[in-house]
Order: sequence, then structure tokens, then C-alpha cells
Amino acid sequence: MTNVSLVGFGRIGRDLFRQTLGDKEINIVSISDTADKKNLIYLLKYDSIYGKLNADIHETEEGIVVDDKEIIFNSWKGGNEADWEATATDVVILATGKPKTKEEVDIHLSKGCKKVIIASTPENFKDIQIYVPGANDEYTDFNSDVFSLGSNTANAVAPILKALNKDVGVERAFLTTVHGYSNSNRLADVAGEGFRLNRAAGENIIPSITKSSEVIVNVLPFLKNKIASSSMTVPIPDGSTVDLTIDITKETTIEEINNLLKNYSENELKNIIGITYDPIVSSDVVRSTLSGLIDGLATMGINNKKIKLIIWFDNGWGYASRIIDTIKRLGQEL
Repeated sequence: MTNVSLVGFGRIGRDLFRQTLGDKEINIVSISDTADKKNLIYLLKYDSIYGKLNADIHETEEGIVVDDKEIIFNSWKGGNEADWEATATDVVILATGKPKTKEEVDIHLSKGCKKVIIASTPENFKDIQIYVPGANDEYTDFNSDVFSLGSNTANAVAPILKALNKDVGVERAFLTTVHGYSNSNRLADVAGEGFRLNRAAGENIIPSITKSSEVIVNVLPFLKNKIASSSMTVPIPDGSTVDLTIDITKETTIEEINNLLKNYSENELKNIIGITYDPIVSSDVVRSTLSGLIDGLATMGINNKKIKLIIWFDNGWGYASRIIDTIKRLGQEL
């Protein structure tokens, strides 16, 4: 069993915690966060998106107890205070939602853990390797101490682009991510740094900045200077989609594209990518553990050379699922 410590207990941290309850391969030994412990216990128990957690939860002096299992809680003030040897931590998950530098990560390694997984896009792509399951497995050094899983959008798109490039050739691609709002958005118009992000997220469609294309190029270098990305935040709490337009080399029909991707979803990309022909909407992918679910009904094409795909995903739950997969893969070598 792999001992895991969570640094950051927001959306990704709590999603990961919920999914690993009762897991026989992952043991959450500690949680670190700057927020009040009582508040975090309350948010774990009562979730506006996923509902009430079906578990007995209460506070102790040292931490929290969930179904008779005690987990240490640390009031987080920085990596210098960590003592991962004391908790026998194998893997630290940095789920604070902020990009991390190599220097910040190295502090954790010096405090006794064996591996660090960053649950966000790193500040400098050159310093920290990015691993997107299903996209660059063969080029990832799993003996390394540090991994970033990039962005949830990159996880939804990169495996599909890799598969399509192998079979029909990808000449160029453009993607637009449509996300629900998050705690980085505002409920009402306020003054602050920037402009659009300070507008009311519950009332507007808000264009936002994304590094998704940069992450995808990092894991799929053949797309350098061939892909661009944009992002929109919309007034829903969860359930996201990517509108992906691709120019392909080989003339291919819509039916052939869907069948090709269905085959991948049942083989090399099983449990990572899926395809559905049901007329779904965003709420239907809440709690989906897939990185991306292709909407087979929405696939479009022009002259068999330009393809448009709609890819649904739960940006928190699906991303947490890939972190769990990565922990288990690393745990085999620890």
C-alpha cells in the first residue's frame, strides 16, 4: 500500500480523498491546508456538487477520523514545516491549485517523501516533467522524483490527438475549453487585478487564459506551432467540454473517426477516453472518472479533411482519477 499525503484540500484534494476511501492500494496518511480544520471537515462531508459523503467523520486533536481511520491534519505554512518521514509518506500530492517551481518541490523531497505529484501545470515546463496518461507514457521517466499531470483539458485532449495522429495524421488543431466556474471566479462584480476575471461568474460567459496548448505541445512535440487554445468560463458549477477542431492528413469520414476512437477507448485508452452516442449534457458527466468522453453524436466534418469533436469531462473528478492511477503506477516501484 502506498502512503499518500495531500497538500491542499480544495476541489482536487477532496475529490481524490473521496475516490480513495476504501482503496486497498492507497492510504491517505495526512492532509495539509491553510484553512481551518473544522471548515475543511464540513466541506468534505457536505459537497454542493457531489452531495453528502456517506461516512462517519469527526475531529480529533491530531486530525480527522473518517470511518474509524485517523488522518493527521497539518495547518499548512509551507514546505519547510513538513516532516514526511514522521508520517511514512511515500507520495506527496501538491493540490494547492498553484503552479510549483522545482525549488518548492525539492523542499518536500528533502523532508523525507519519495515522490511528488503536482496537481496543476508547473511554472516552468523545462524543470518538471509533465505526464499525461495515454499521451506520453512511453517518454515518461517513472523513476523520476517529480511529476506534473498538467491540466485537465490537456488530459482530455492529448490522448485523442495522439491516437488520431497515428492513424489519420494531425496537421493542426484548435481547441476551446468550456469550464464551469471555480473558486478563482467572483460571485459579484468587484475591482481587482485584471478585468474579466473580476466579473460575476454566475451571470456571464467569461473568456479566460489557458496554457492547455502549451501543455499538449510539451507531451506531444509534433504539435509545435500546430495547435492553439482558448477557454470560456460559464455559469455552471461542474461538467466541462472541449470543442476540438482538427485538420487531418488522410481523408476520413465522420463514421470512421468515431469508430477509430471507439476502438482506442476499448483498448489502448480504456478507462482514459470514452465515447457515447447518448444525447448527454454537462451534468451527465459529473463524477465521470474518464479524462474525456467523446460525444459521438456531435462529431462533424468538412470534405473528410477537417474534423470537429466535442469532448465532455468532469474537470475535478476525472483529473483526480488520473492522479490516483499515477500513484498506483508509482507504488509498484516503491
